[in-house]
Amino acid sequence: MSADNGTDLELSATRWIPAAPGKVWTAATTKAALERWWSPEELRTSVRRLEVHPGGMIAFHVTYLPALLSPTSKESFTAARVPIAFDLRGTFSELVEPSRLTFDLTLELGKAGAGVPMSTRMDLEPEGAGTRVTLTGRGQGTPHWRTLGTRNLEAQLERLEGEVGQRA
Repeated sequence: MSADNGTDLELSATRWIPAAPGKVWTAATTKAALERWWSPEELRTSVRRLEVHPGGMIAFHVTYLPALLSPTSKESFTAARVPIAFDLRGTFSELVEPSRLTFDLTLELGKAGAGVPMSTRMDLEPEGAGTRVTLTGRGQGTPHWRTLGTRNLEAQLERLEGEVGQRA
C-alpha cells in the first residue's frame, strides 16, 4: 500500500522474531531498549521523552558519531551544511498493547531545513513461538526516503530482534 504521489510514500518491512509479542512490545516502548536498537551503529539515539499512552510525547535526539569522533569529518559536515545531529519529536497516535503502536514524528533539522513529518507504525502478530513484526514508515517521498526507507526499516527490525534476543 504505497501512496507515491510525490509527497507521501509508505514503506514497510516484516520480520519474524522468536519472542512473545509482550517482549517485543517492551523493547519498543522503553527508553533504554529504544536507545539500543532504534538507529544504526554510526548513529547514537537518545530518548529525551517517552510517554507511552495515546497522545503521549516521544522525542529522540540522534547524533552521527563519526562526525563527533573525527575533526576532519565534523569539518566536512559543517562545510556541506549537513547537520551532525537532529531531533525527532511527536506523539503516540495509537497504542493497542501488545499488538500495535503508532507515533507521528517531525524530523527537525534546525537551521538545515523545515520540519519533515513522518509516521511509524509497528504491528505485532503472534505466530508460532514468536511474533511477526511489521514496521511501516510513512514520510515525504524524497529520493533519500525512496532509496533508503525499506532498507532502514529492515535494519531496524534486525536490531530489534537482536535487542529482544539479548534480553531473553
